[in-house]
Amino acid sequence: MKSNKTVYIFILKSIVAYLLWFFIYEQWLAKVGWVDDFIIDNLIYFSGFLVELFNYDYFIYDHVIGIDGSHGVYIGVPCNGLDLIALFAGFIIIFKGSWKVKLWYVPLGVLLIHVLNILRVFFLILIEKYNPEALEFNHKYTFTVLLYLFVFFGWMFWVKKYAEPKS
Repeated sequence: MKSNKTVYIFILKSIVAYLLWFFIYEQWLAKVGWVDDFIIDNLIYFSGFLVELFNYDYFIYDHVIGIDGSHGVYIGVPCNGLDLIALFAGFIIIFKGSWKVKLWYVPLGVLLIHVLNILRVFFLILIEKYNPEALEFNHKYTFTVLLYLFVFFGWMFWVKKYAEPKS
């Protein structure tokens, strides 16, 4: 009976977390747009830094970044990683565990997800330049799977290392 209660509490917390996300982000921040624009601009800046680090000339036009001579890649709101970051953070916050640990684990996970997203954009820029017909597949599947696997293993690490009661 206790395990059922734990599951019900987790489901209730999940619903509350989703509703908070819905009302704070979907009904307010998404409409204002500055959070999404900030993240997209950050992705473009650091992806551009990587492109420049590898001695490519590149261009930025609004939310498009690419290597000169290519069409570039457009970074839209669904691709900025904010939903994935919220999913990761929300799970850790609602799952059992020490708040002292959550205070460093969540920001570290958010930072790592963002860094992986920067690398994702960088590799998509390269793919678009050298093998544009592979762009859609890699955007839709390869990098999506990799990022979600990272989040999943981040959750599993949390559950195994920080959330389970010590024997």
